[in-house]
Amino acid sequence: MNVLIVEDEPNYSDTLEMFIDELGYHVTGVAQDGNKAKKLFQNNRPDIVLMDINIKGNITGIELAKEFQSIQPTPIIFITSFDDKETFEKAKETAPHAYLIKPFDPGRLERCMELALQRAHSEDDKVFDEESNAVLAKDSFFVKERNRLVKVNINDIFWVEVDDKYTILHVEEKKYVLRQSLKYLCEKLDPSVFVQTHRSHIVNAAKIEDIDLQLSVVRINGNEIPLGKSYKDDLIKRLQML
Repeated sequence: MNVLIVEDEPNYSDTLEMFIDELGYHVTGVAQDGNKAKKLFQNNRPDIVLMDINIKGNITGIELAKEFQSIQPTPIIFITSFDDKETFEKAKETAPHAYLIKPFDPGRLERCMELALQRAHSEDDKVFDEESNAVLAKDSFFVKERNRLVKVNINDIFWVEVDDKYTILHVEEKKYVLRQSLKYLCEKLDPSVFVQTHRSHIVNAAKIEDIDLQLSVVRINGNEIPLGKSYKDDLIKRLQML
């Protein structure tokens, strides 16, 4: 997960950067003023922004948040020393995902970041409950592994398979175990790219290396994926359209 920090107090920006690093996330940049923050936001398009309200320059964090949202809707968490009602009401106009008062509690910040992604990319209020561990953004999954969220780009997925009660995302040299059903993923993934080859397998058509019609398998990244009879004709039609 890529995080942009907008904070003009070195002590707090260093603390935030260290904390984000410990969580296993990536800090795309640290900005002390609005101009630098806008450049970093436009160039890197972070997944989440940690924003101080009172920053250097002629623009406030609240005004900067409005600009960010006009460029690309992005979860924003305000971290500020201001706890007065007037500042809070102004901040509310930008629909932030959290509003934390300094000194902040690292545990609470971690929970706020997790909830921010959930609310930004899912209509389900219980995305990261005991029954689930992933949320689908526009072009990626955020998969919860231990105490951090791992971003998996959809285009990097080779295939998806069901194993008992779990669904497994296969990417190059790694796999992610989800607690979502295959039906749920079928509804979320682009059907023009992902096609079902078996009752327990969905493949990224762009990753297919070859199809062995005699053995009824699809080869992807050196692996053989089963090709069921009832799915064979549909797969061939899809490939002809690509």
